[in-house]
Amino acid sequence: MSYQYGQFSTGFDLMMPEPQALRFEELLMLHGEDVTVVQQTVTSRDGYGQPVVSEASYTEKAVIKTDLGESLLPPGEVKRVTVEALFAQWAPIGETLYELEIRGHRYHVTGVEKTSAYLLVKAERMVE
Repeated sequence: MSYQYGQFSTGFDLMMPEPQALRFEELLMLHGEDVTVVQQTVTSRDGYGQPVVSEASYTEKAVIKTDLGESLLPPGEVKRVTVEALFAQWAPIGETLYELEIRGHRYHVTGVEKTSAYLLVKAERMVE
């Protein structure tokens, strides 16, 4: 038995997701917040050999987990701010060349872990 999910276009058949993944997606639709996922693509190299990237962005729902101490301290106290975001299991997010924009701040994706219910994305705040 195959399951066709709305995110993919016609012709993409997937095995039916596990019940906990479908339940987590329902919770995301109710309680998740919008996160902008920025996918970068290396388009060329400049005169110094550094990559020139173009960005494409799209919005996904996620549950954001921050360290409580980081949110209570005044600005400038915390040098490295980390965040964990829980996305739907089939969210198209990778470790390399992906960034998240959460509450107006840009985060660099440092790790992606797939579980049976969700996709755990670990990210670190970029220095502005």
